[in-house]
Amino acid sequence: MKLSLVVLTPGKTEGKVIPITLSQFVIGRDPQCHLRPASAVISKRHCALLVREGNVYVRDFDSTNGTFINDQAIKGEVQLNHNDRLKIGPLLFNVLIEETAAAPRPIPAPLPQPAPASLSDDDSAAAMLLEGGEETARGSAASPEVPEGSTVMDLPAPPLAPVPPPIEKKVPEQAKDKKEKDTTGSTAAAAKAILERYQRRPRGTPGKK
Repeated sequence: MKLSLVVLTPGKTEGKVIPITLSQFVIGRDPQCHLRPASAVISKRHCALLVREGNVYVRDFDSTNGTFINDQAIKGEVQLNHNDRLKIGPLLFNVLIEETAAAPRPIPAPLPQPAPASLSDDDSAAAMLLEGGEETARGSAASPEVPEGSTVMDLPAPPLAPVPPPIEKKVPEQAKDKKEKDTTGSTAAAAKAILERYQRRPRGTPGKK
C-alpha cells in the first residue's frame, strides 16, 4: 500500500505530494513532529496518520482548532479512504491511498543436468572391482553357515550313527579252565555228600514191611 498527501492549499506548495512512509506520521508545530507547518492555528501535536493492518486512520489529539475529514470535524480516531479531503487548520490535503500489487515471485530456472561422464579404462576396471567386492560381501553375508543377524549358527543336525552290536567279552582260557574245574569239583563234592547221607540212613529189618 502507498499513502501520500497532496497539498490543495493555494500558494507555493499547492500540488506538492508528501509521501507517508511511516506507520505513525505526526503533524504539529512540535520539533519532534514529522510535518511541522508554520502556522499558529495548528497545535504543537495536532493529529497523526496511522497505518495499521492495511488501513489508514487519522487521530486528533484534542487540537484547539480541530481536524476535519470532508468538512466534518472528528473526535478520536477515524478511518481514511482514498481521495478523502483532510483539513488541518488552514491546510487542506487530498488523501491518496494506492494498493500495490505484490510482485510475482520469480520461478527459478531449472538447473542444467550434467552430461553423463564416460568411464575410462581405469574407471571401468575400478567399477568392476567394486561390483565384484559387493557380490563377494553379499555372498559371505548370506552364507547359511553363519545366518545374518544371529549369534547362533543354525547348522543342520548331523545324521545319527548306527548303533554297534554289543561286544562279546572274551574270557581268558585260564579263567575258563578254572571255572570248569570249580564247577566239576563242586558237582563231585555235592554227589559225595548225597552218597554219605544215604549211607548213614538206618536200614530197616529185612522182610518187614
